[in-house]
Amino acid sequence: MKRLITSILMIGIMILSLSACGAAAPAPVSASPEPVASVEGEPSDVSKNFSFTPVDDDSKASAIASTEKEIEGKIEDGTKVEYGDLDGDGTVEYSIDYLVEDGDIITGKTEVYFNNELIHTVNDELPIDSGMLVYADYDGDGANELLFVYYPHVNSMPLDEYVVLKEKNGLWYEMEVPEDANGSNRFPVHVKYGDEPCTLKITCDGFDKVIDYDARAHYEAAVKELTESGGNEEFKAEFERVLAGEGFVKGADYGMVMPWGIWQVEAVTVNDEPCIRALHGLAGAQLERYDVLGSLYIYFRFDAKGRVKIVDMEFYDDLSGGIPE
Repeated sequence: MKRLITSILMIGIMILSLSACGAAAPAPVSASPEPVASVEGEPSDVSKNFSFTPVDDDSKASAIASTEKEIEGKIEDGTKVEYGDLDGDGTVEYSIDYLVEDGDIITGKTEVYFNNELIHTVNDELPIDSGMLVYADYDGDGANELLFVYYPHVNSMPLDEYVVLKEKNGLWYEMEVPEDANGSNRFPVHVKYGDEPCTLKITCDGFDKVIDYDARAHYEAAVKELTESGGNEEFKAEFERVLAGEGFVKGADYGMVMPWGIWQVEAVTVNDEPCIRALHGLAGAQLERYDVLGSLYIYFRFDAKGRVKIVDMEFYDDLSGGIPE
């Protein structure tokens, strides 16, 4: 379901983009020749906290039931989502989603239970649906943490938010994950001009890997489609300007992370270690959602000091339509 929702979101944005860019045959992504990053080695420091993750079918809710709970004198209907016995002690882990009404304002609240104990509460300005609860060692200390993914409803469509919970002295607390200045759960990603017009460099603060992307085919396809369809002349002129190198400044900012920050959060394994994978949409900054460049996946976990440690990055451009396995 989560993948379907994300696909719907991507398709919706691409429909808007296609009015400017048009459909094109699949093409491979041009990326950095550097090898795939390993989780081993010195940890990378991230200047700000940003995060996201893909859902494992095995970790999705195994049952949903209705429940009621009295909070501050009010009875709120809730939805209970069970995840199975994650730690093998005979108890089933679960969460309960509530709609909290305050006059005409409806907000969301979710409680997370581990071994039948309330260990975390999420309050959001929007209604919330629980997504998944994964029990794995994300910092390599031999003790498992909890990755909880939930979906606040944005424009009637849930997008991914998440927390990583760690237990210490019998208490659970949130590990620090990336956020931007607006509180959005995004990594500090940069899309800058490379050495020549149409060449772009994709980087993330705290990680050494550079992804080199030649966007010429992307813009040539966009101009071709608009010419054949008689589409938006303003968009066509902008794409032709980029192709001609107008405004090109080596190393200058060019692109941006699409709105909503991380679109999807997944639990994955890299080099036999549990990791979290975060999906960002990237676009040209001039036309934003009307110039979708592609999808950036960031793989991360935590170091021994609890700091975010980026493991790898992958980029799939709009022409390839690819997604990681």
